[in-house]
Amino acid sequence: MKHIDSWKNLDVFKDQLNLNERELHNYPAHWGFFIDCMNSLDVSTLLDLGCGSGVYKELCRRHLPNVHYTGMDYAKEAIQVAKQRWGGEDWVVADYKELTEEAVGKYDVLHTGAMLDVLPNGDEALSFLLELGFKHVILGRVLLTEGVSEATEYVAYDKIHTYSYAHNLDNLRSIIKEAGYTATFTGAANNCTILLKKNHD
Repeated sequence: MKHIDSWKNLDVFKDQLNLNERELHNYPAHWGFFIDCMNSLDVSTLLDLGCGSGVYKELCRRHLPNVHYTGMDYAKEAIQVAKQRWGGEDWVVADYKELTEEAVGKYDVLHTGAMLDVLPNGDEALSFLLELGFKHVILGRVLLTEGVSEATEYVAYDKIHTYSYAHNLDNLRSIIKEAGYTATFTGAANNCTILLKKNHD
């Protein structure tokens, strides 16, 4: 399935920020899962991949003050909104495919909270990220299915066409195991957070 390059849209990230600002008064479940996962680890640096409007920086400020946050998104529009709202210089415009093993050493945790679920090739993207060898990975907002892994198209924020990617659970477990990780699943099949820890050789 062809990638729809639709997220490079300033108005979408303004809408996302407005939604996140409201959610800061009543956290969605996956935010709580993220905070719990982070609190279970002894870590100090986080790469938030597909950071969008950057609200996880505020979650770290509130709940994980000793964690240094870096937000990365392929859309410069997202980084523009995030930087303007939350400040700081730790924002990167880059595609996930630009990550290298060298970058892995800079971060204790890789978090994806809004990326794998909007790609047409979520399993392929996950395999790429896990092969880089991050010590800890938190996958947020994962959609699981007993059926075939697939992407379905939908309209986000009444503005852009994108995907909802469902991971076949058995295939997902196989990808995780082959990459050398142990997984802990939290939440429901339609909103799962998965904490991955790299196994020691």
